[in-house]
Amino acid sequence: MIDLHTHTTASDGEFTPSELIDLAIDKNIKVLSITDHDTIDGLKAAVEYVKNKDILFIPGIELKAQCKSGQMHILGYNIDYTNLNLQEKLNDLVNKRNIRNAKYIEYFRSLGFDISLEELQEISGGLVIGKPHFAKLFLQKGYITNKDIIYSGYFNCEPLSKIRELAYEPEEVIRIVKEASGTAILAHPQTLKLSDNDLEDKLKELMDYGLDGLECYHSNQTLEEMQKFRELALKYKLLITKGSDYHGPAVKPNIRLGTGIDNNIVNNEEEIIISRLLKKRK
Repeated sequence: MIDLHTHTTASDGEFTPSELIDLAIDKNIKVLSITDHDTIDGLKAAVEYVKNKDILFIPGIELKAQCKSGQMHILGYNIDYTNLNLQEKLNDLVNKRNIRNAKYIEYFRSLGFDISLEELQEISGGLVIGKPHFAKLFLQKGYITNKDIIYSGYFNCEPLSKIRELAYEPEEVIRIVKEASGTAILAHPQTLKLSDNDLEDKLKELMDYGLDGLECYHSNQTLEEMQKFRELALKYKLLITKGSDYHGPAVKPNIRLGTGIDNNIVNNEEEIIISRLLKKRK
């Protein structure tokens, strides 16, 4: 079994890198990639921890990209997390996110919510503080009863919705991955919310920038979507990848490591997926 899309406490996951690796081994997962959002903070510890363990670890990252429709994320595999350009770009995102988070905190406090940067840092456990950490803090303090409320009631409404999302353009994101010797994969294509024709056009555009593959198997995709994405990948000779997008049971209760939702990403293509992905490694 393999899982090429997981998250740890370095971004918005529930488990530390070592805890996630132990869980993967316990579930007989043979190949694992940690792909935290916009950060490589957990990778060094993970690489050290997997030494002499019966699991192949692929250093990864998930980077958000600007897009007009839906959301676009690019996965980077086999990345050199010591690459200085990669570190510089990620540090820039952290600095911009800190400015944005300060605006969020100021607004929430003006509404009477007693929250602080220190509390968010304690929850995040890393440098990256995102909207899910605000949701977790609000839940802990009893300000909301469901994490979706903070999105529907605040983040998706003005004035917070007017604060610019922090992401590079797709061409730059792919360049960052490639310059760090990585393989660039379009994550969960359904989140772009494009028609079949528009998705194919977007895919060709991303391929011009150097896109290597498509995440055809993802927990939140229907069987029909998985088949459609697989056919697209085969048509354009792109790599096919599979990932659960695991965050932990407290964050995403219905998603299981390696198997997705009700075993929906279990398939017999795993050996081919890994062999092709490893061949792309520089």
